[in-house]
Amino acid sequence: MIPKQIKKLQRRARRLIVRQIAPNTMIVASRTNPVFQYVVTVHREASGAIQARCTCDWARHGGIACTHVLAALTHLAERRQRDISFWLDHEAALRQHQRILRLGDDSSPVFITTRQKSSA
Repeated sequence: MIPKQIKKLQRRARRLIVRQIAPNTMIVASRTNPVFQYVVTVHREASGAIQARCTCDWARHGGIACTHVLAALTHLAERRQRDISFWLDHEAALRQHQRILRLGDDSSPVFITTRQKSSA
């Protein structure tokens, strides 16, 4: 399952608190209940695709690109002085004229554009 409103999720993800506990593992606070925390693991495959797993209900039922995954990927990008954006179709990502990464498998990917963080 791919989210239908990726930009809305992207905005929400930027407000979540992320704590990195290992190179590829983050704890992400729940937006709806501050007591809950979700574990997100990120793995980059040899093909360049990014696989991310979350312990939230959406992800456990086959969803990709939940707000927790987007928050974790944004956190990792910021640590590398990068800005990222998420897109549901490849054409929209191409229009950004930036490097494109793929989150998920070939059948239902979410596209990520990445660029150097502006110095302003």
